[in-house]
Amino acid sequence: MTIQCRINGAGPFTMIVDTGAPDVTIDSKIATQLGVRVRAAGSTIGAGNKPVLIGATQLRSLTVGETSFTDVAASVIDLSEIRTKLGFPRLDGVVGYTVMRRYAVVVDNDAHTISLDAERPPTPESATTTAFTGVIPSVSATIDGIPTTVIIDTGDRSSLTLFGPFAKEHKFYDRFPATSTIVTGYGIGGPVYGQVFTLPSLAVFGRQLSGVVTRASRQTGGVFTATQQGGSIGEGVLKRFDIIYDYPKKEIVAWPSKYFARSDRFVPPGQT
Repeated sequence: MTIQCRINGAGPFTMIVDTGAPDVTIDSKIATQLGVRVRAAGSTIGAGNKPVLIGATQLRSLTVGETSFTDVAASVIDLSEIRTKLGFPRLDGVVGYTVMRRYAVVVDNDAHTISLDAERPPTPESATTTAFTGVIPSVSATIDGIPTTVIIDTGDRSSLTLFGPFAKEHKFYDRFPATSTIVTGYGIGGPVYGQVFTLPSLAVFGRQLSGVVTRASRQTGGVFTATQQGGSIGEGVLKRFDIIYDYPKKEIVAWPSKYFARSDRFVPPGQT
């Protein structure tokens, strides 16, 4: 999910609205362009295997649509590999939890709009409500009959990623016909390796989905080696719904979008 933002009155800048990000991040070249002071802040990990250096800065202002924020703490990371390898015309930064935490974030995939609402708007009778925990939303899900929890990550272009420990424990590497280990994407820390197959059954948000293109992570480092959750649900699945991320109430409200029944397919990095 990309939007146009203004930073310190300049822009517009193309930024990803990312429920999988704890804060605001700007690309290192944008920090240089803005002339902001950046201090070293150690390293961080993402979907890639390797830790990357991270900086920290303070933005005078950040404007998202009609909503402006002042004195915004931001991380500074080199996003050039993600931008070039995934074929983004621009990728200037990420809008994460620290911006969204006070709002009901309405993602209307039918209308291709995102809004930050002070209160949750009315929803259709078909909507379901799912409680979540954590800064990065974690919800209950059932993956091919196996109950687990998954994170909800609008910054992930894939449909479903199974974290390595979960995939190994439940034998997903050999469970269905799959590709060999291939590069399935790019994230903070480099390429994301996995085996790709079609999952017969995924239950989430009170709905049953079938034919979900899934990658079983083969990463040796980074967040996809986590053991707390079974995996990550990304935009390929999330686009099937219109969704409200109600951060103050820690609830996700979802109902089928016009894409709900659309067949899923694997999109190699850099292709659309």
